[in-house]
Amino acid sequence: MPLEPIRRRYRRFFGPDLRQDADDELAFHFAMRVEEFQRAGLTAREAEEAAMQRFGDLSQVRDELHELGRRRQVRHHRAFRLDALRQDVRFAFRAIGANRSFSLIVALTMALGIGATTAVFSVAYGVLLRPLPYREADSLVRLWSRNDERGLEFFSVSPADYASWRAETQVFASTGAFERQHDATLTRRGGGGTEPQSVEVAAVSPDIFALLGVGARHGRALLPDDARVGAPAAAVIGHALWTARFGGDRSIVGADLSIDGRPYTVVGVMPPRFLIPGASAEVWTPLSLAGASPDHGNRYLRVLARLRPGASLERARAQVGAIAARLALEHPETNASWSVNIMSVPEMIVGTQFRRAVLALLGVVAFVLLIACANSANLQLARGAARRREIAIRAALGATRGRITTQLLTESVVLGLIAGAAGVALAYGGLHILRAVGTESVPRLDDVRLDTPVLAFTALIALGSGVLFGLLPALRASRPDIAEVLKAGGRGEGRSAPGQGVRGALVIAEVALSLILLIGAGLLMRSFARLQSVDVGFTSRGVTVMPFRLPEAWYPDAERAAAFYAALLERMGQLPGISSAAAVSSAPFAGPNTGNVFMRDDHPPPARDQAPDADYRLITPGYLRTLGIRLLRGRDFSALDRPGAPAVALISDVMARRFWPGEDPVGRRLRVGDLATGPVYTIVGVVADVRYQSRETPEVRPMMYFPALAEPQRTMTILVRGAGAGLDAASVRRVVASLDPTLPAPAVSSMDALIGEGMATPRFALVLFAIFAGAAMVLAAIGIYGVMSYLVRQRTHEFGIRVALGATPRALVASVVGGALRLTGAGVLLGLAGAWMLTRAIASLLFEVSATDPLTFVAIALLLTAVAVVASLIPARRAARADPLLAMRGES
Repeated sequence: MPLEPIRRRYRRFFGPDLRQDADDELAFHFAMRVEEFQRAGLTAREAEEAAMQRFGDLSQVRDELHELGRRRQVRHHRAFRLDALRQDVRFAFRAIGANRSFSLIVALTMALGIGATTAVFSVAYGVLLRPLPYREADSLVRLWSRNDERGLEFFSVSPADYASWRAETQVFASTGAFERQHDATLTRRGGGGTEPQSVEVAAVSPDIFALLGVGARHGRALLPDDARVGAPAAAVIGHALWTARFGGDRSIVGADLSIDGRPYTVVGVMPPRFLIPGASAEVWTPLSLAGASPDHGNRYLRVLARLRPGASLERARAQVGAIAARLALEHPETNASWSVNIMSVPEMIVGTQFRRAVLALLGVVAFVLLIACANSANLQLARGAARRREIAIRAALGATRGRITTQLLTESVVLGLIAGAAGVALAYGGLHILRAVGTESVPRLDDVRLDTPVLAFTALIALGSGVLFGLLPALRASRPDIAEVLKAGGRGEGRSAPGQGVRGALVIAEVALSLILLIGAGLLMRSFARLQSVDVGFTSRGVTVMPFRLPEAWYPDAERAAAFYAALLERMGQLPGISSAAAVSSAPFAGPNTGNVFMRDDHPPPARDQAPDADYRLITPGYLRTLGIRLLRGRDFSALDRPGAPAVALISDVMARRFWPGEDPVGRRLRVGDLATGPVYTIVGVVADVRYQSRETPEVRPMMYFPALAEPQRTMTILVRGAGAGLDAASVRRVVASLDPTLPAPAVSSMDALIGEGMATPRFALVLFAIFAGAAMVLAAIGIYGVMSYLVRQRTHEFGIRVALGATPRALVASVVGGALRLTGAGVLLGLAGAWMLTRAIASLLFEVSATDPLTFVAIALLLTAVAVVASLIPARRAARADPLLAMRGES
């Protein structure tokens, strides 16, 4: 290839070729000096040598001049590009200002997509990507006991099992254990704030703070010596409790507190938002395992560990699993069917279902953003067609295609950045909606915020979106047929308008993407409706729930606890508007599950690892009436079922059908717990099945009920049924204070709220899917309307002629609507195929609904088609009013 064209392009792009200029300048000065020495009387050879001595090394001088020239070229290039960029940006703002309506529509369209994407990315980043407040959190793991035969995947660990795991594994750098948090009564001794307060307390092994790599904000964390027998009772409090209860007073360190009547000294305050994974406590006390029971079946611990550098989760599962298998052989009576379950702490905190929901939502907002970009590109194409004459004139005056493309693309990028700023404002409002919808379903909600990483992401997608929706229109608009455009003048281009096929393709893509999102939202809606229709077995409306825990120091024996609860239920039942009150050891949807093995007393005892098990609850008389649980056979508990009376039990219908098939279990006996010496109960009634944990479980667990009056305990939940919304917190405080002013008022919630918390994740996914799918449908309708309006405007001349030739308005409307339906139909077919493949990604979020449910697919397709017809009617009616006189005038 000849070098001269390359040299010309180089000079045009970078400026003059200063390298040749430097060589010529150096040669000129050298020749002048030689001539000067010759006039002084030197020979030509002597003059050249003298000039060489005066100039020095010519090659070095030439290289220095070349380097100076190169730097000047770079500065010239940078100045040229910056000046061109400034001109493009100024022109872009003028063009945007001159077309405010068009620019506002594009900016709002993109702001909707960018705002939705930013809001969901802030959730994804805060929940999935933001580092946890622990040292090297990825190496933290949680350990559980597991029993597949009983369907127990995440169960507590016995101290004996924990000791074996800790002593015999090499994959853990450190381990720690803690007990489940519980309600306790807190008062400050010898200072302000002596009124009782209910707080969550957890006993933890002191080495757990070092394991997590988190120290105290003030004072110190618990130390191993704090768990030594005879050591002063120490406690660490949370930052939120410190600020709310003690006003952020640093003198709390060293102060004395009373927890359930026992004295503790505060040794430290933890940092804000500190939590031990799996224990949302506000106060931590030392846990000593020195005198723990050697019984491997006594499972009540929760275990954390840190992997050694280089150790994998799979290796930890293999090592601890081998130890669990050996313990099953050595202790068959307690460990025969037990193994181990290990999960990383980040995975445990987020949860697999929520992780899938967030990833699915990221895909959803990506679709919304693509639809917004397609819509904006369609608008830009229409705008480019309207600017064909302007661009043709610029090209005729010498503007290159690259210069025109750069200018048009700059306008799109500026619009994208403006939309990004508006999107941040929309995302800020969207986060408030997310917090309202996802309070109970979004883990780490405090870590969801619009900070630097999220804003950087927003700037990136705003810039990228500007390029994405502006590139194709800029490339098409920058290649005008100058002669044809200038010859056409101001007349419409009719059917031959360039970009018509591209605009149609973009509308098809919008419809397809919108259909996929709407089908996803429809599937979730049907799933949520199915989930809500599941019968929980009781009536929740009007039921107030109040958990109680009586301090052992003040209620040392079960009889005093039973007397308090009896008096409390009596006072509660006498309040105005209250129809019944009862107590249960763990309310539905409100507490941990409790179970035990049992056997029919008239059958030979099975091996312990083969004995059936069932959940159980302790209830007071009136529990069935308060929750509206049906008594199918036999009788309910009464005030006569007290200590010393015959031991009786109620069982659920599923338990009766499974273990007494074809028989009436009333009057039969069952042994619970120890199959040789455990207590024997006479079944006095069968009650309807109740779901205590979740609506999503495929089957209801067998349930046993025992009279709480005969087996009283300190921790109970009070249930009160009243008219309307139930009982208010003020009435509860007055009743509790009248019985025992040293007790804090319990938390008051409704049964409907507790059930709603169990549906928080599917409701969260449904609401957001519905919002984004609705936005996508609106954008698709706008896209159809915009394209059909543009086509009607371009075909005004044609429509006028058709009216002059006798076409009826109905025929013109049918023509425009038919065009819209052709585009919509193609998009619907493409969307149905895409939904058939992509909706499987949300299958884990569905309940009793197939990811390819035909009814949902057909209904949503018809809905979107109807929306397309409505969106095309306005331009269709405009076409029907075409004036033939104006068309003839335009032709002349």
